Amino acid sequence: MTDSELAEAMINFANGLEALAVQLKRQAETIAKTEGKATLPEDTFHILKWADEKGERLGDFQVAYKEQNIPEKWQHCFNILKANNSLIANRFHEAGYVYAYWIFPDKYPERIFKKKLTDKEAKS
Repeated sequence: MTDSELAEAMINFANGLEALAVQLKRQAETIAKTEGKATLPEDTFHILKWADEKGERLGDFQVAYKEQNIPEKWQHCFNILKANNSLIANRFHEAGYVYAYWIFPDKYPERIFKKKLTDKEAKS
């Protein structure tokens, strides 16, 4: 195989890869448009046992303590919140939720917090 034949084969190969990349991108865009984000029912969190708390800045809120809950259920909820980076400034809630949920893993690694959403928060 001569150098020019090798160069031509490499160009054809690169063009084929480029065409496949474009096709893959189009398919991914189609999937992203048609498949909406899966929603998580709030019942996932309702199964936990919650204790009422009151704070100066937060007002009324509730806490689910790990030791007062079924470990697997509590850990599942904690993992969801951790995966979504659900801290107090970025509380987790989906459309239709009544409460927002968050964790404070550095200070309280065995607690999950929730607070009732305001009307404004529930709409966002």
